Amino acid sequence: MPPLTLEEKTHIAQELRSTTQELKDRGLLVAAKWACELLSALPKEARTRPYLHFSPPARQAGLPPLRGRPSIMTEMSFESDGFPEADEDDMLDEDTFQLAKSYFDIKEHDRVVAVLKGAKSVRARFLRTYSAYLSADRKAQESLGHFLDTKQERHALFPPLNKLLSEIEGDLDPYLLYLQGLLHMRLEQKDSAIDCFIESVRGRPYNWSAWTQLAQLIDSADKFIEIKERLPSGPMRTFFAINVMLDLHTATDLVMTMITELLDTFPGSVHLIAQKGMVYYHMRDFQRAEIQFDHVQSVDPFRMEEVDIYSNMLYVVNKKTKLAQLAHQYAEIDRNRPEVCTLIGNYYSSRGDHTRAIQYFKRALMFNRDYLPAWTLMGHEFVELKNTHAAIEAYRKAIDVNAKDYRAWYGLGQAYELLDMAHYAVEYYNQATTLRPYDCRMWTALALVYEQLGRVPDAISAHTRALLGADHKQTPDILGKLATLYAAEGQPSKAVEYHRKILALGMRDEAPLGAMAGSYLAVAAWESREGGEWALAAQYLQKIAESNLPERDAAADLLRELRIREARAAAS
Repeated sequence: MPPLTLEEKTHIAQELRSTTQELKDRGLLVAAKWACELLSALPKEARTRPYLHFSPPARQAGLPPLRGRPSIMTEMSFESDGFPEADEDDMLDEDTFQLAKSYFDIKEHDRVVAVLKGAKSVRARFLRTYSAYLSADRKAQESLGHFLDTKQERHALFPPLNKLLSEIEGDLDPYLLYLQGLLHMRLEQKDSAIDCFIESVRGRPYNWSAWTQLAQLIDSADKFIEIKERLPSGPMRTFFAINVMLDLHTATDLVMTMITELLDTFPGSVHLIAQKGMVYYHMRDFQRAEIQFDHVQSVDPFRMEEVDIYSNMLYVVNKKTKLAQLAHQYAEIDRNRPEVCTLIGNYYSSRGDHTRAIQYFKRALMFNRDYLPAWTLMGHEFVELKNTHAAIEAYRKAIDVNAKDYRAWYGLGQAYELLDMAHYAVEYYNQATTLRPYDCRMWTALALVYEQLGRVPDAISAHTRALLGADHKQTPDILGKLATLYAAEGQPSKAVEYHRKILALGMRDEAPLGAMAGSYLAVAAWESREGGEWALAAQYLQKIAESNLPERDAAADLLRELRIREARAAAS
């Protein structure tokens, strides 16, 4: 994306201001907050141009400055004769809308529907339908008899959602199109939802909620390429592409380049700094990820959007003290946010208190039933408590929320493996490898299950695939597994080939002798045969025989046999 001119940045500021007010009027507060933050991230000169149409008109000389909030008359457009266009009906409709909006703000959604019954304006129709949707969703959740009952919840929503959709279907207002997409999505009508969201962002490109819902429906890189040309050009499409790539676990240096380009336009964006941390996290570069998340905290210590991911990373790298400090810090700010509940749950999990961790993950889900990290992490905790069936239910709910969550598929594989149901484990591990094709852990888990099933060729194939994503610590173990499997398959030459690779890596990385002893013995035994390199075999065996390793006696016996054969060969 080429750098934007000051004029283009000024136009973005103008669009963000107008969109923010529209979003607030419709109760889309998360999108409104995001648009406000993006506006604040623009350079100051792009937000203070004096000639923009949203700037107040120049005051006449001698008039005092306006103070306080402008009246309704100042917000109306005027005709050429100086009289406002609005009539009494318009003013009464505005009063009714503001009454309904006040009810919406305190979450009295049924009252909103009643007040706006028969309203004609697109803004009022949106708020009425959106309130009816939120009310139906709440009632469906409250009717559930069991915390993990998910299919019943979805099916209970179908009748009211179909009714709401029939009332607004076909309307081309960008916000009503967004709402149509949301209803299609909840009704599991994926293609219709995608079409609605695309048309919505074409009309209002700065409605971030529409972009994030659309991203949830993109389940592959091919699908993203298919719809990309239908999307409006500009920075929002780049924001969307970054979101999709992170969601598809395809974070690469290309994504980092895209973030850097957006920072040229929005240099003050904390969201983009956090996205950098997310990219490093998905690339498992935890050291750089921690630097970015710490930067986010220093710039905006009250931001909570990525604190759950940050806590996951601290848990993985075993920084318990820092995780504890983070949990106490955010608990004092607001412990009623799903992200903070997840952070506290991770803190208790790091202390081995899995029951308390589950309580906080459940608490996160009380605030947001579709909060993916809590479902997945709760599944992990149930596994730790050996409650495999509850773990399976939690993982299945995570997949219901987002089928692209490889952790949930991987967790299902582990759970069924614990139940000795290896065939099911293979299926779920295969799903995880599809979503995370360069993650060594997924392929290694699949290979081990294949070994249990006696499917050695499949196990070899999976271990070989694991090598593509393995780091320098994982590679020797995988090479050792491959060597063992080839030996079991009666292919000693292939087995020795992998033992040689282990020795080459070990010598390069100066690995301890104990880590390579088995490979030294295997290569030496192979070279001790007729026609082999006996000198090399003797060198390797001597090295092990002179050590204090458990393999010392075996090496000494092989060396003795080799010396006898060498003596006989010399005598003949």
